[in-house]
Amino acid sequence: MQQQAGELDAQLAATRHTARSADQLITATVTGQEKLVDLRIDDRALHGTHLQKLGLGIVEAVRNARTAARASSLPHLNALFGKPAPPPSPSAPQTAAPEPTRRAAAPADDENFEELDFLTDDEPEAGGGRW
Repeated sequence: MQQQAGELDAQLAATRHTARSADQLITATVTGQEKLVDLRIDDRALHGTHLQKLGLGIVEAVRNARTAARASSLPHLNALFGKPAPPPSPSAPQTAAPEPTRRAAAPADDENFEELDFLTDDEPEAGGGRW
């Protein structure tokens, strides 16, 4: 089994998996071991109006390439260790995470905590409870 593992490791190291970002401007290549070996950025990505999205595109391309490498190597690893094959997963590349939603502003009639003294043990005045 150790010899088979060494052969599989060499095979994975020699295998290449390439994927692109959603905008097709960034290409990443990884080995079957998911190590990044090449990253290509199209000139349009550097001179475009959305230069701040460059980092997200790089992460997306590398993640997509590593996902492809993992999907390709997993059956070989499972066979080597005698594990059953996992259920098939969707092959569509993952998109960037959506922007977090913001909570609505608190209503204006909330209690004003500026008037409360949280450091005292005194009871609040009658009729003006703390909560």
